[in-house]
Amino acid sequence: MKIPYFTFDGAPNNILNEWTKSIQSVIADGKFVLGDPVHKFESEWAEFVGVNHAVGVANGFDALVLSLKTLGIGAGDIVAVPSHTFAATWFAVDAVGAMPFGIDCGADGLMDLDILESLEIQFTAVIPVHMHGQLVEMSRVQKWAQKNGVHIIEDCAQAHGAETNGKKAGSWGAISAYSFYPTKNLGALGDAGAIVTNNDDYADRARLLSNYGCSRSRKYQYHEIGINSRLDSIQAALLSVNLRHLKEWNQARKEIAKIYDQACDNAGIRYLRQNEGSVYHHYLIFSSNRDKTIKELLKLGIQTDIHYPEPAEKTFLRIKNRNFENCCPKAMDFTASVISIPLYPWISDENIQYIQKALFNDHVVKSCRA
Repeated sequence: MKIPYFTFDGAPNNILNEWTKSIQSVIADGKFVLGDPVHKFESEWAEFVGVNHAVGVANGFDALVLSLKTLGIGAGDIVAVPSHTFAATWFAVDAVGAMPFGIDCGADGLMDLDILESLEIQFTAVIPVHMHGQLVEMSRVQKWAQKNGVHIIEDCAQAHGAETNGKKAGSWGAISAYSFYPTKNLGALGDAGAIVTNNDDYADRARLLSNYGCSRSRKYQYHEIGINSRLDSIQAALLSVNLRHLKEWNQARKEIAKIYDQACDNAGIRYLRQNEGSVYHHYLIFSSNRDKTIKELLKLGIQTDIHYPEPAEKTFLRIKNRNFENCCPKAMDFTASVISIPLYPWISDENIQYIQKALFNDHVVKSCRA
């Protein structure tokens, strides 16, 4: 038995056929940049998230950078970001000349709001990241941000469709960023991203900045210096196909996670208990001897991944040649022991049962508890 951490093998044939038809349709139309499929997907995604506007861009990193630029955040601004996140969150803040300030995580891997609320720092913005499929407590973030005059930029790259109190990830902030990397809950077949907002002016500026600072309706009329970050028509068409299946796929992830939860509980393996509304972008177990556990699972044919080997704060400070020894102790502990096991919508029942059984393997259990 060999089970990859993620694969498109096993994806339903009807999905493969829909992908092929959507690509052929774009080729026949001949408009590969900012064509009708882009406008169609933008409208569909805005409706799904529950916001007024969606702006398709080239990737998730650009979505973050453009969100920051849209709000006018740059040199001299301090942005609160979680210590535990993908490095892109930190890199995007640095890319616009602002200073990222790390907020350690709680046991759930999410930004610790007690720490955020305790700080007496003049933040310009906060970027709550909905890690591993679960939402940050956004009503609390909103209350704090309103009190302190802080912009909220949601990083929703790992939480497509996650919701709480009837509101989806991406509908809480002033502006929000998504990645549609192929392994995401809603993925393209290449790089893609989007920005969403309820603010008309923010949407207009994000569109402008993503197209060199040029109006999309009036070619060569530049209003400010922007970048080239446009969602192409083929990826947009593929995203429209996948969006029709997202609810079904997210439900499949939740059902698989329940099976893993029960297995871990019975085997005595610690795992990330995700909050209600999570869409389980990752399924995380914890091991006291991670390298050993990974090797034992690989012996059984099960590939794993690590999200992430070290906190993004440590990565950033190391690259910047700054002291990181005492940074984010909770995130350091979290990332030192975490392992992601395979979870994707079309993983077969046979493979799920095999992974479930592997979680009871004596060598796996002992390595986790060691």
